[in-house]
Amino acid sequence: MSPESIQPIWAEVQSSLEAFQSSGTESARIDALEKASKLTRALEKPRDAILKLAYTPNALMAVKVAHDMQVFPVLATATSPVSVGELAALKPADPLLVERMMRLCVAFGFADEPSPCEYLPTAVTKEMVNRTSIGVVESLFLEFLPAVQKTPEYLASTGYQNPEDPLFAPLQYTNDMTEDGFAWLCQHPDALARFNNFMEGQRADRPHWADWFPVADRVLAQADPDPERALIVDIGAGRGHDLLGFQSRFPDSPGKLILEDLPLVIDEVQGARDLDAAGIVPVKYNFFTERQPVKGSRVYYFKNVMHDWSDDKARIILNHVIEAMEPGYSKLIMEEYIVPDRNATAIHGMTDLAVMVFCSGLERTTQQWTRLLNSVGLRVNKFWTREGDGLGVIEAELAEEVARL
Repeated sequence: MSPESIQPIWAEVQSSLEAFQSSGTESARIDALEKASKLTRALEKPRDAILKLAYTPNALMAVKVAHDMQVFPVLATATSPVSVGELAALKPADPLLVERMMRLCVAFGFADEPSPCEYLPTAVTKEMVNRTSIGVVESLFLEFLPAVQKTPEYLASTGYQNPEDPLFAPLQYTNDMTEDGFAWLCQHPDALARFNNFMEGQRADRPHWADWFPVADRVLAQADPDPERALIVDIGAGRGHDLLGFQSRFPDSPGKLILEDLPLVIDEVQGARDLDAAGIVPVKYNFFTERQPVKGSRVYYFKNVMHDWSDDKARIILNHVIEAMEPGYSKLIMEEYIVPDRNATAIHGMTDLAVMVFCSGLERTTQQWTRLLNSVGLRVNKFWTREGDGLGVIEAELAEEVARL
């Protein structure tokens, strides 16, 4: 790209940086980041861009090795440069090997190098001592990366069909197994711990949906005041964190809060004091094999459930919900990624392929969400999005033709 053609991109970067400095909002920060990344790509030679991408797994490997050698806890608290010899002594390790790993760590912002072979912490260094961020690196490197590497071979074996079967995703192909990914994790406690840390880290700083979705107007305004009627049924709710968050924000809301999950999960949470104190009712339920037992709830809520399943599987889940919905009253609310229909960011694409590799899942665009919901007789009221990572709320209800039946 010529210097002249870069000038308009540079102007966009400057404008977006000024907007971020002025507003300080998350959306302005992300816009500035995207514009800066666009400038970086414009400055790279095509072959350099290809080479950089192809070598990127080596960077993840270097970070994993540095973590294994306990580099980050030492650097995170350092107030003066730490020599390569000091870092090597932690294991002990060969100083030359440590130096080579640290080159990539420095290049990717995981450490600073104020002088040759001496290191100081960065913000990323300090983040790498947190259990959840360690889980991201370890789970992706140990569990996901081998399956990612085998995915081209897997896709060739299927004639390049989009993965639909959760029992035959690239994860199953790689590990020569027939159980689903979640069952496989349960059989490997170390992998499960890494995955749970990963998921906890992914969701830790996200605001509760009730903090930004207009609950008062869209849920409570027309809710039945009958205390025996369900207000929210949280399907696949786990330990009920989202219901607890809702109850703490709307303690005087009418109706019951219902927690539904598999029997094994409900057995674990049954009698939990926090759930009992909040009046949350646990119910055993399999959303694939059972009809929805709670009829006419104001809201049927899913969080990060549908992205684990293909459209065919999602329709089974949704049809069970539709049977229980009351026309003109019940709503479906799903908290999921809402991928832009064009120019999706890298994190959207990488997350989408990660769920494809793990469970034949799918992160959906607005058009794909609309088609899926329309196909089962639901109508999207609105896609609600917020600043940040692309997570949003899909609000839907029974379409008129279904409501009349």
